[in-house]
Amino acid sequence: MKKYLFLMFISLSVCSISCDQRETMLYDDEPEIYFEKFYMNAIAPGTEQRDSTLTSFFFYPDGTQDIKASLLVLLSGKFLDTDLHYGLKVVEELTTANPDEYTIDPSYTFRAKVGNVKQVKDTLRILMHRSDRLASLPNGVRLVVELVPNETVGLGQAERIRANIILTTKVIKPIWWTREVEESLLGVYSEKKYKKKQKKKKKKKQKKHKKKKKKKHNFIKK
Repeated sequence: MKKYLFLMFISLSVCSISCDQRETMLYDDEPEIYFEKFYMNAIAPGTEQRDSTLTSFFFYPDGTQDIKASLLVLLSGKFLDTDLHYGLKVVEELTTANPDEYTIDPSYTFRAKVGNVKQVKDTLRILMHRSDRLASLPNGVRLVVELVPNETVGLGQAERIRANIILTTKVIKPIWWTREVEESLLGVYSEKKYKKKQKKKKKKKQKKHKKKKKKKHNFIKK
């Protein structure tokens, strides 16, 4: 029994030391960056699925020529004392967007602090451009970008060093239109149905605004 307890004590001690070492490595490592979304399915035993950032001109006023695709970038390792600068490159073989449909900046910045709060995430924005062909492409175009390391920052998890961006002029199925919504309220999703709902919502908003404006006018008149 004593022998068993002794072995158990040794095992727990080794485990405790290993955990402490892992924790120390986590906070002492040099900074690394990676995207929040997975551009490919996670390697086992991970279960996360690949995801894309959908960007559509449909949600902007007519005539809008440029919109921004926002990508969340995460930081691991040491907290930053100063802002971090890094690069971004296009993965040509996976990209269907033409060069005139996007603009990649020479460099991007990960802010060390916002106010007095040290940051572990920041947002990268890529300017996307409307092209003549975009309206005729039902699935839009794809832009795949990859983070570029340098002497001050490395790359994190391999499945998250790239990001998929889909650019379109069509309606994108909203996240809230789930199976439950389909079964209990709106039925199967379609672009026509969504446009109708948005039109109704816009009309209701305008009516509410008009009523509020009229109420304000009557109050001033009194």
